[in-house]
Amino acid sequence: CSGPLGIEGGIVSNQQITASSTHRALFGLQKWYPYYARLNKKGLVNAWTAAENDRWPWIQINLQKKMRVTGVITQGAKRLGSPEYVKSYKIAYSNDGKSWTMYKVKGTKEDMVFRGNVDNNTPYANSFTPPIKSQYIRLYPQVCRRHCTLRMELLGCELTGCSEPLGMKSGHIQDFQITASSVFRTLNMDMFAWEPRKARLDKQGKVNAWTSGHNDQSQWLQVDLLVPTKITGIITQGAKDFGHVQFVGSYKLAYSNDGEHWKIYQDEKQKKDKVFQGNFDNDTHRKNVIDPPIRARHVRILPWSWYGRITLRSELLGCTAEN
Repeated sequence: CSGPLGIEGGIVSNQQITASSTHRALFGLQKWYPYYARLNKKGLVNAWTAAENDRWPWIQINLQKKMRVTGVITQGAKRLGSPEYVKSYKIAYSNDGKSWTMYKVKGTKEDMVFRGNVDNNTPYANSFTPPIKSQYIRLYPQVCRRHCTLRMELLGCELTGCSEPLGMKSGHIQDFQITASSVFRTLNMDMFAWEPRKARLDKQGKVNAWTSGHNDQSQWLQVDLLVPTKITGIITQGAKDFGHVQFVGSYKLAYSNDGEHWKIYQDEKQKKDKVFQGNFDNDTHRKNVIDPPIRARHVRILPWSWYGRITLRSELLGCTAEN
């Protein structure tokens, strides 16, 4: 249980990463946001830096549900040509984001101080023994070289071990398994057909997503997983059609075992159809946890609101129902 939890890879979305403050450089034009704190991030502004006057800085990851967290990798960065990094840090964890527990030296009441980085680029890993079982993780820099500047990754796994990508991105889910209510053709040309088989997360190219032929709430994108499957999460993404930004802003989910009789996933507390928050641009991953999970062979995404045209790239997370 030591796989990356998705800060570097992007499964952890920007809004899941928050911090006590953000450093603004060059008269406030250059902002070192918390969601830049992704391991190995490239570019001129490629890390989180706490504000200069922040006496008790922290950065926080919301994993969206309780996970088993077995370690952390930290990395510094160069800011305006000078190496900056976190030399040591403490870790805290929480299940509600409000009451926090500091990670202790085993068998004592003393906060554990973890060794951090010694330069701006070499990643340094620490493991948590025992592992942390929690939804929120906070890293508190203790000693920093110059500013507290950080890139990071968390390591661990699901408590249940059931949130593997089911194969939209990898191609394990084949083209024939993906169908839709309608298809849009740019300029009415078949070579620009936004077919359902293109609705794969991070797909590249000119025509790289599914777009429906009509913009209304009766559209759907359907995946036949061939066998009953436990579905614990979904990632959605929009796309651009010749420069026009298009995405689904919210959606419902439906599921079926025979492909004919469908149930819409319910919000248990409110006793009505659950509307999932979707995307707000054409490229950022938006992950939603499906809890309780869906157990079904067929699943449909039902776009509920959209920007431009209904346009989707997606991945399903889960495991075959036997697990």
